[in-house]
Parts: sequence; structure tokens; C-alpha cells
Amino acid sequence: MTGGQGENGVLELIRILPRVSAALSAALATVVLLEALLASAFMLAGATVVGDVAGGAADRELALLHLAVFIAFFVARLALTPVSGMIAGELARRVNATLGQTTLEGALRPVGIGHLSDPDVADRIQLARGLATGYPPGQAVTSLARLVSSRLSGIAAAVLLATVEWWLPLPLAGAWIVLSRWRLREVRKAVDAAEGATPALRQAAYARDLAISDAAAKEVRVFGFQDWLHERFTRAWLVGMDALAGKGNNRTRIASSVLLAVTHAAVFGYLALATAGGRFDVESVTVALQATAGMGALGWIGDVQWMLTQAGATVPHALAVGRLGVEAEHSRSDTTTPDERLPAQEIRFEDVRFGYPDRPVLKGLDLSIPAGSSLAIVGMNGAGKSTLIKLLARLYDPVSGRITVDGVDLRTLDPLAWRRRLAIVFQDFVRYELPLRDNVGFGRLDADRSNGAFDRAAKLSGLNDFLPRLPAGWDTPLSRRFEGGTDLSGGQWQRVALARALFAVEHGARVLVLDEPTANLDVRAEAQIYEHFLEITRGLTTILVSHRFATVRLADRICVIDGGEVTEYGSHEELMELDGQYAHLFTLQSEPFREAPHV
Repeated sequence: MTGGQGENGVLELIRILPRVSAALSAALATVVLLEALLASAFMLAGATVVGDVAGGAADRELALLHLAVFIAFFVARLALTPVSGMIAGELARRVNATLGQTTLEGALRPVGIGHLSDPDVADRIQLARGLATGYPPGQAVTSLARLVSSRLSGIAAAVLLATVEWWLPLPLAGAWIVLSRWRLREVRKAVDAAEGATPALRQAAYARDLAISDAAAKEVRVFGFQDWLHERFTRAWLVGMDALAGKGNNRTRIASSVLLAVTHAAVFGYLALATAGGRFDVESVTVALQATAGMGALGWIGDVQWMLTQAGATVPHALAVGRLGVEAEHSRSDTTTPDERLPAQEIRFEDVRFGYPDRPVLKGLDLSIPAGSSLAIVGMNGAGKSTLIKLLARLYDPVSGRITVDGVDLRTLDPLAWRRRLAIVFQDFVRYELPLRDNVGFGRLDADRSNGAFDRAAKLSGLNDFLPRLPAGWDTPLSRRFEGGTDLSGGQWQRVALARALFAVEHGARVLVLDEPTANLDVRAEAQIYEHFLEITRGLTTILVSHRFATVRLADRICVIDGGEVTEYGSHEELMELDGQYAHLFTLQSEPFREAPHV
């Protein structure tokens, strides 16, 4: 990801500006050009006024006219500066919004979620936000406007100096350009170093977020690792900053300073000697001195070029993230929309193999789930139960083998349309700090949001146990961080997640997946789920993942996954009779609840 991103970023920025706003881009270019012309005109007008004063101004009216023109140019420059700033500022805001939207679209576009756990993609997303450089991409717009204006002013100054003596701008331009290139090379090295430091800076940001967010606040204080977090943040931050240190070359800086001093001494020396010899009049000398000073705009312009290079470096990363999943999106045109009756026969996993970068998970798994029935999946932690659900939802695709629905390969179905057939309660479901209506309504975003549409989901999930106590009912924000909001218990959140899935069922989902649906529920709430289980799953293809065998035994069929394969399959009674792993785990869990013998 390194190597000239700052320069490439500026070129990319220039290319996208007309797409962001052609009108604002044209207006900014016009104002910048006017600023450069006014700078030159101001120098010429100033020299003319000085000449009038030095020469005694025989024509008083002409001298006053020259002075008026000088003042007019001065006022015009003052008036144009805020105009340029406003246009550049608005264009910068639009660039930030456009590239932010581009990054968001790219992160959301891929069908699966594998890219979000890719360290390179995570780094690019942070770089697109300016984590490493500290400058958002919009800052490059204002810096670019200032740089172009300065460069044009420097060129105009060189032209004016050439009118005094044709060769005078040459050594000055050479010295300033050489200095600028040397310094720009150092800044690019700093940008590359900053990008290389992104993993460390992400670790620092994670430690900081843990320290200041309420999500980890209880454990941080109870286990007393405040100092550890502070130390971890400091160490990671310093590692990132150390990568940026020492990138400057002192010898280069000294050499450039000497070069500038020598060339300016030569030019000023020549002007002094030539003026003393009567070659130049006061007006010419004034133009030469102002133009010599003005040519500094051709050199290194400190903060402007630093910010331009640093902020510009974010642009290629934002565009790269924005291209994620584009090819896969084009291939969606080859997929078909699943029939609304799917699955009508079965869902089948055929020799499915899958693994994460750090470990294999499924190793040739075969499994059949008859449509309209319920299947419970059990196994030890890490056996691949939740991975199987992710594959069914096409959050990942198998490395080999295939998943079929009524004989149709899942990869040939439109993934977005297929997901509308699914209602899933993930084990690590999201607790949205939004109103309850949104938390449940996300189950089918385009469905009716009136209270009547939520009633059945609320009844079956148990929301009605606490819904009447919420300050604003369905419209209560589920976080005390928002006015009128409230916090829920873990069990209440579990019911919200279940209601979200049941809301999807109410609007057409035919496959219900429950991954540890009672993990956070108390005994009474869990009993209610058991009581309503048949009602909840009636007519649906249901997949239940749970370590609680009282829930598991309610399913029509049970499969045991071990070593990435299905090792046992059948009803509760059949598996108990088999006396294998399932029978052992069931007995182990139920043993404490058997009545102990009286002594």
C-alpha cells in the first residue's frame, strides 16, 4: 500500500473533483486564476506608485489614478480570499462526503463478510479515514487551491522579473524547485511510513475505545486493568509514531538552505550593482525586488504541501475500498431469484469444506435438512456450528462442495433475495442503540411499521413481558445515552433479537435459524420459549444451535458435528439409544438435575 500514495492521491483527487461538483470545481479554478493575476497586477501597480513617488509625479491626476488602481487591486485580493476559502471549504465537505460514501458502499457491497476480517482491508478503511495521516481527504482540496494559487503567483512573479532582466528568474526558479522536490520526497517517505504504521495505530485506537466506551467499562474497572489499557495504548501509539520519526534528512535541508542563500545573494548582488551603475530605475528595482520575493511561491510551501500530500494519500485508499465487490456485483446478473416457496423439499450440504485463515473448520460435511422440519445442531465449541449458519446465509462460500436448496446450488441464487427467505438470530446478535421499533423492524426493513405488524412477534418472543414498561413503547431508544432511552438486560435483548427474526418470518422468511436462542434467558423466560416452540416453528424449516439439551430435544432431528463432520444424526430417542456423543452430553448435562438420594 506504500509508494507515492500522496502524489497519486493528488492526481486522483483532481480527477474526481468534477464528478463531486463540476460547478464548484470550475468556480474554484476561476477564483484561483484570478488570485494569481491579481497578485501580479498588485506588484506592477505597486511598482508604478513607487515610481510616481520617486519621480515626483509630474502628472498628479495620473499618479492618483495609479494609486486608485493599486488600492483597487489590494481590495480585490482581500475580497477574493474569503470567496476562495468558502468555495474550497464547500468542495472539501463534498469530497469528504463523497469518499466517505464510497468507502461505506465498498465495505457493504461484497456479498460475504470475509473482507471485513482482512487486515489489509481494515488498514485501507482506516487510511481512507485519515487515521495514519491525521487529515481527512477534503483537507487536500483547500491545500490544493492554495498551492495552485501560489504556483501561478510564482510563475507570474518569474515573468515580471524576466521583464527586468531575462535571466534573473532562472537561478531562483531552479533553486526553489530543487528545494521543493527534496522536501516533497521527505514528505512522501513520511506518508509511506505512516501507512506502514497503520496496524499499530489501529491497536492504539482499539485500546482507546475500550477505555472510553461503556461497553467495556464494567470489566475494565472490576478487573482493574485501567493502567494496562493506558500502557497498551501508549506503547502501540509510540510504535506508530516511531515509524514516522527520523524521516527527515538534515543534510538535505542544510544543502537546500545554502543553495537558496547563494542564488538570492547572487541576484540581489547583481541588482545592487546594476542599479548603482544606473541600469535600472526605481520602478524596475521595485518590480524586481517584489518579483524575487514572490518567486518563493515556486518552492516548498510548508503546511500547504504537507497537508496536501498527507490528505491526498487517503484518496487512493478510499477509492480502492469503494471498488470492493464490484466484480462480484456484476456476476449477480447471472444469478436467479429464488422461488418464494423455497425450500419446498430440502436444504442439503454436500461434501462441504471450509476454513478460516488460521484454522480449518468443516472437512467434507454432508447434511440434509428436510423442508418444514426442525433440526438441532450440537457439538463442542469450535466444531463449526455457527460457521455452518454463515455458509447457509452466504456470508461465506464453501472452499469446496456445495449447498443446495431443492437441488439448486445456493451460489446460483441471488444472495440478497435468498436472505429474504432467512430469519436468523445470531449468537452474537447486535444490540442496536435505536428505538425498539427499529430493532425489531430490521427483520424486514421494507415491511409495514405500524404497531399491528409487530404484535405477533412481540407475543411469541416474550417482548410483551416488558414492552408496557418502556417509556415510549415501541419508540423507546434502547440506550440511556439518548434522551428518553433505557437499557435492557441480556435476557430482554435476547427477546428483541428473537422478535427481529420472527418479524422476518411474519413477512415471508421460510427458514428460521436460532443460534443459542435462550443463552441469556432466565428459567421462566426459557420455559416460555419451550412452550411456544412448536408455534414459533410451525410451517418453517428451523435450524437450532444450542448447548441446552432441553431445547435441543424439541427438534424433529438432531445432528452432532465433530471434527468438521456430521458424526451422529437422528431423533432424540434414536441418538440416546445409539449411546454415542449426544447421549453422553445429554446425560452429563441432565445429571445435576436428577434427584439426589436421601441419606
